[in-house]
Amino acid sequence: MLVAALNGNRIEADVAERGQPHVCPKCTGPVVLKQGRIKIAHFAHKPPTDCTWATGETLAHLEAKKLFRDSFVSRGLRAEVEFIVPSLPNDRRADVMVWSPSGQQAAIELQHTSIQPEVIEKRALSYAREGIAQAWIPFLRSKLMEEANTGKHGGLFIEQYPARPFERWAHGFHFGRLWLYDPARRMLWRGHFDNHHIPVDYSEWYSAEGEEMTAGGYSRVSKRWKELTLWGPYSIDQIRIKARPRNAWQTNRYQMPAGRIADFVTEDETD
Repeated sequence: MLVAALNGNRIEADVAERGQPHVCPKCTGPVVLKQGRIKIAHFAHKPPTDCTWATGETLAHLEAKKLFRDSFVSRGLRAEVEFIVPSLPNDRRADVMVWSPSGQQAAIELQHTSIQPEVIEKRALSYAREGIAQAWIPFLRSKLMEEANTGKHGGLFIEQYPARPFERWAHGFHFGRLWLYDPARRMLWRGHFDNHHIPVDYSEWYSAEGEEMTAGGYSRVSKRWKELTLWGPYSIDQIRIKARPRNAWQTNRYQMPAGRIADFVTEDETD
């Protein structure tokens, strides 16, 4: 966690002082301040604990939240990390919450580890009910970048990308425009999924009755792989947020609520 509570007030780890009675804003259990020259300052729960805010975060995730927040603050906007939505105190804590000059809110969720679709759908519904625009940004896995080649539409191309369920969900939620955070470069890529087709070889044989049989000679859509095209990279400072509405949409696998999307657009797209 980047934020703890001290005497009822929010305090961030990089300005906190050791020896103070910091507690978790959710469970109110004691947390330990961890500061160092290499690792980003953060709070950790004292064991044992069953608080859900004590698990699931990596140092790369903590760093990403801080980078996004600092970028928007540098532009004169209000932005906070680990912001608890007051009307949803036990349900939603945005990784980064950004306010437009007119006061509209946009929640940025940076998803480093895999998450089940039903969990992301519940969180998305909470934001939608509160009228908060939302962006879901998966982390780009560095090892997969080693397989990237120059794409036929420009950018980079990964022919066999093992798209995780929440990445497929985010791709659909954002109308096929998926932004991914690259922790190695600390930058963003704009991505798009296409179906990956697997060829089924043509074959022929004779049945026991002597009848000539044939099969194959076509391709099928892979259930595991997607083809991923990436454009970029873009620095976080190059990205603007443009809120737009979306209708509810449902398939046999995914549900997406009606609400507002926090679209990431580049500077030239905002002109």
